[in-house]
Amino acid sequence: MLFISVLISLVMVAPGDLVISEIMYNPDGPTLGSDEQYEWIELCNIGAVPLQLDGMMLSDGGNQLFLESYILDPLFRVVVAADRQSFSEAYGTGITIIPWDGVWTKLSNSSDTLLLYSSNGLVLDELAYSDTWGLAAGDTTRSEADGRGSSLEKINLQGMNTEDNWAPSIDWACPDTDPETGDPVCWGTPGSINSAE
Repeated sequence: MLFISVLISLVMVAPGDLVISEIMYNPDGPTLGSDEQYEWIELCNIGAVPLQLDGMMLSDGGNQLFLESYILDPLFRVVVAADRQSFSEAYGTGITIIPWDGVWTKLSNSSDTLLLYSSNGLVLDELAYSDTWGLAAGDTTRSEADGRGSSLEKINLQGMNTEDNWAPSIDWACPDTDPETGDPVCWGTPGSINSAE
């Protein structure tokens, strides 16, 4: 009976169980690298049971990628990286990266809509972000998440995907500094609790 219960929990996933929790949509070129190599998306299981990610799809409405087999335990996070090798070289090998097949979503640096689908086509999460999200008070140029080194993090993982629930990651334990300004660059918090939570 327990086996059947666990098997069902691995198959049945509902909207809100698995969420897009962080994105690196515009990596800082001078300190990290090009979008094609260093974009990534973090997913978090905020449900109560393990989830099988096999066959789930991420799409920007054009390109589609399909996740390969992985069981994600409750409250754990994984990363879907544009380029696995580049990501590992930058962030180390201690972060779980999910293999995928298809075409990378190519996150737009201005605004985009990112959709997460279950293996049977159900929309699990939808994020329509903009490069204006996370602008500091009085800043009319660009957000720290828009090519300045920070990722864009969800603040309340159970909350809505609205502008006030997303913020640039905070620079702490930074691996590098911006060669132009000398400011610390954190490159986000992939695989870990968001600094904005």
